[in-house]
Amino acid sequence: MVMAYIYTIVGEYDKALDKFELLLSIPSLASAAWLKIDPILEPLHELPRFNTLIKRYEVSS
Repeated sequence: MVMAYIYTIVGEYDKALDKFELLLSIPSLASAAWLKIDPILEPLHELPRFNTLIKRYEVSS
């Protein structure tokens, strides 16, 4: 998860999303709910790929 954050901070958004996609697809600490509220990931929020990823792994209540 650390690499995904580092990629986000340095502006490598595609690489960050690759890592988050992997983390969401396997048992890990990452969750769609957390990705939506984490302030470090705010630059990703406007990207269509990020929103698609969130929708795919979001747990509906």
